[in-house]
Amino acid sequence: MRLKLALEHDSASRGRHVRDIVQELNRLHWVRGAMIVAPDGFVIAAELPPTIAVDSLAALAATLGRELETSAARLGRPSVSTALFSADDGTMFLAGSRIGYLVVLADQQVNVQAIRGALADAVALIEAAWAPGEVAS
Repeated sequence: MRLKLALEHDSASRGRHVRDIVQELNRLHWVRGAMIVAPDGFVIAAELPPTIAVDSLAALAATLGRELETSAARLGRPSVSTALFSADDGTMFLAGSRIGYLVVLADQQVNVQAIRGALADAVALIEAAWAPGEVAS
C-alpha cells in the first residue's frame, strides 16, 4: 500500500497536500479514521468517525508523541518512527513528522505492516513538501 501524491510547495497547496494525505490514509483497508496533529495538539487535518472526540484524540496524540520523543532522547535513542497502541476495539498508530503527528485509527485485526508502510510513505511525503529551505505556513 503506497501513498503517492503530487508535491507542490506554496502554502495553499501544502494545505491541500496535508488533507490529501489524511484522505489517502483514511481510504486504506482496516482504517477507521486518520488525522495530523501539531505537537501542541492543534488539529491540522482530520477525517474521523463522528463518534470520535477529535480534540481529545488530538490532545492524546500530541501528549503521546511528545512523550515518546522525550523518552527516546533521554535514552539516547533515535526517535520512534511508528508507535502502535492496541485495545479491544481497535488499534491506534502514531508517527512523527516535520509538522506533527500522524494518527491512524484502525480495526483490531489490522495488517500492521501495511499501515506502518503507508505511514512511512505519508511521513516521506510531508518531509518532501517541507524540505529544508522551504517555509512552512
